[in-house]
Amino acid sequence: MTSLQILRNPFLTSAEYAGCVSAFVDSLSGELNAAATCLRRLEGTRKGSEFAHEVGLDRGRYGALMVLDRWRHLSGKLSPRLRGDERLREMIEQAEERVASGETILARANAVLDAAGTYESDVVAAALLAFQQAAAIFRQEAELAEREARLGPMMPEEQRTARAVFLADLARR
Repeated sequence: MTSLQILRNPFLTSAEYAGCVSAFVDSLSGELNAAATCLRRLEGTRKGSEFAHEVGLDRGRYGALMVLDRWRHLSGKLSPRLRGDERLREMIEQAEERVASGETILARANAVLDAAGTYESDVVAAALLAFQQAAAIFRQEAELAEREARLGPMMPEEQRTARAVFLADLARR
């Protein structure tokens, strides 16, 4: 496990946590969308025939799992510190369960993709649906990120800074 720089700060404020949520949602969405784009390009081809797109698919689908792992790590460490914030309480308390659900869905999609000899339409459709379901698990986090993004230039500096630090944590491979 890569150590997360964001955890060097022993206590995160609600605004800083919201910045981390925003970074998480954007990163997970980005990885899943990248995988989906590559998978659509692979539809109808046999494995090994479109190496560049297969590498992109693998980067996205395994990148999503890494993002989930880092979100679990962050949420687990911060959980006792942020429970007092009612607005975030449910999200924090359910983080472990949501991550596990997302990992299960992606693991099943990966098993289907790995077992297939070609990227047939039904295989592609199943994997795309799994990517959508994995993202949908974090609907509450996405809604918070969207609300906070509406602040635009009025977003607290501590939130922007925490977002940038956690984005860097998530980008490390």
